[in-house]
Amino acid sequence: MKIEKRKLTYFINGTKFIDLDCLGYAVQQKLFNSSSYQYLLKSHKKKGDKANLISLKVFQEILRKHSKKQPCWCLSGLNFIDCHFNKEKKVKMTHNEIYNLMKSNFSYRGCLHKNVSNCSDLIIKAHSISKKGSLEYISVDQHVYGMKFDFNGFNFSKIGIRNASTFTGFCKKHDEILFSSFEKNDFQKTSKQLFDLSYRAICIEYHSMQSIVNLLTLLKKNIDNSLDTQTQISRQIGINSQIFFYELGIKYSNYYKEKMEILYKNASHEDLLEHYIFELSDGYPKFQSSSCFNPNFDLDGNILQNLDDPHTRSKNLFVNCLTFNNRGYLILSWFYENHDFGEKIINSIINDPEKIEDKLFTLIFLYVHNTFASPKWYEELTDDQVEKIKLLQDFWIETDNFNSNMICSNFDSIKVEQHYLFRKNPTD
Repeated sequence: MKIEKRKLTYFINGTKFIDLDCLGYAVQQKLFNSSSYQYLLKSHKKKGDKANLISLKVFQEILRKHSKKQPCWCLSGLNFIDCHFNKEKKVKMTHNEIYNLMKSNFSYRGCLHKNVSNCSDLIIKAHSISKKGSLEYISVDQHVYGMKFDFNGFNFSKIGIRNASTFTGFCKKHDEILFSSFEKNDFQKTSKQLFDLSYRAICIEYHSMQSIVNLLTLLKKNIDNSLDTQTQISRQIGINSQIFFYELGIKYSNYYKEKMEILYKNASHEDLLEHYIFELSDGYPKFQSSSCFNPNFDLDGNILQNLDDPHTRSKNLFVNCLTFNNRGYLILSWFYENHDFGEKIINSIINDPEKIEDKLFTLIFLYVHNTFASPKWYEELTDDQVEKIKLLQDFWIETDNFNSNMICSNFDSIKVEQHYLFRKNPTD
C-alpha cells in the first residue's frame, strides 16, 4: 500500500513555510496526531491567517506552546515533553550506535502458536527451512548464501546453516510437534504435509512483519535527533506510513493464520488450501525458499489486487521451494476462497512452457527474502548475473510496478520435470 506523497514545505521569498493541508492529509491517513493538528489550525486562525501556509518560525512557536503533557504529534505514544519537545537538541546517534541498537532489539520473539495450545517456556531459534535435508542439500562446507543483517542493512552473504533461516517464532514444544509431518516422515505430498508447510510459511511472514514494525518503532525514537522541526515531521510521517503498511499486513496475515489454527484446535486438517506443485529434476533447485506474501501483479504483469486500498483484505500466496529426500519441489499455495487469484498466478507462469523456470525464479527472488542459495551455484555466477539478482531482491525498495520485462533468467538454478494441480489424497 502506498501513501500519497504531498509537499510539506515551500520556500517563498527566502522564507520556509509549512503546508497545513499536507498535515491535514497526514492526519486523515493516521500519520500525524489529530489533536496537535487541531491546535495548530486553531492557533493559526486566531492570528487571522486564512491561507493554508504557515511560516516555519511561527509553526515552531505555536507547536512549543502546545501542552507538553499531551501525546506527541509523532504518534509515539509518549507525551510531547518526553518525545519531540527538544528533539533538535538531542545528540544524533552514530551509524554504529543505530546498527547495534537494531541488531540486538528488533527481532520479534514469541510463540506464534500460543493461542492454539499451551507452550513450553523456551522460545528457540527455529529453522524456517529445515537444516537437515533442505539446507544441507545446497550447502558447501555447511554454508549457504542468504539475506544477512549487517552495517549496511540486509545483504546477500554467506551464512552457516546452523544460523541460516532461524527465527524466534516458536517455543521448543510447538516447533517439534507442528512440523513433524514433513520433518520426521518421508514427503508424500499429503494434504497435511502441504497444510503444515503453508502454516509455517505464514508464520515466517508474520514474524518478519512484526520484526520490521519493531525495527521501525526503534528508529522512530532516534531517526530525527538533532534535526530541525520540518525534517522531524517529514521523517516521522514517512516512518509512520511504513508502520501502518506493515501493521495492515499483520492484520490480514493474522486473518488467514487464525483460519488455519482453527483446524489445529479441532485436530482436523481438512484442506482450506489449493496447491500447485512443480516437481524438479535431479540436482535442482540450487536454492531453498519459504514464505508467504501478497503479490499485486501476476507474472505477465497483469494486476491481481489493489494493495493501495487499506479497506480490502489482501490475498496471500504461499511459496515453498524445498528439498525432501534429495528431491526438489516448488509448491505454490493459496486459500480456496482466493481461487481466481491463485488460478491467474499459475496461468501466468505455465502459459509459456519455455519460461516456466525463469518466471518461478523471478517470483521467488522478487518477493521471498527467506531464500538461501548454494555457494557452488552462486559463486560461479558472473558479476552481471549477480547484479540482476540484486535488482530483483531490491525491487520492493525501489518500485512496486512489476512488468513482464523484469522476468530474469534462472541461471540454471531450477529445472521443472513435471507440474500439476494438487488433488487431495483420499487416504489423508
